[in-house]
Amino acid sequence: MDNIFETFSGADLDRLTDCIYAVRKAGLSIDKYAQAGVNQSSGNVYIWSEDWPGCVYCSIGFDVNWSYSCPECGEEFDFDTYQELEAFANDCNEHDGKCTSCRDEE
Repeated sequence: MDNIFETFSGADLDRLTDCIYAVRKAGLSIDKYAQAGVNQSSGNVYIWSEDWPGCVYCSIGFDVNWSYSCPECGEEFDFDTYQELEAFANDCNEHDGKCTSCRDEE
């Protein structure tokens, strides 16, 4: 088992706690298939699970958001709540997995 304190320390621990709170507030669970880390490019702390259509992250400024990455084009979309993320992901699924950026105009 990895030591969580090898990955998270200081403010990153606080931001991880904020992500955990957001997951619980959304009614989701964190299991052995979830991953948490620090994005080395942005500095965001995140939690991702294969059971969710996106991930939750907390920025350096302690803003918590949910993020969806389109599997077709890679475009990223941010949402304030998990419910907004889930609705967007469901809409993408109804359009053959394509997001609003890469689907054909209707």
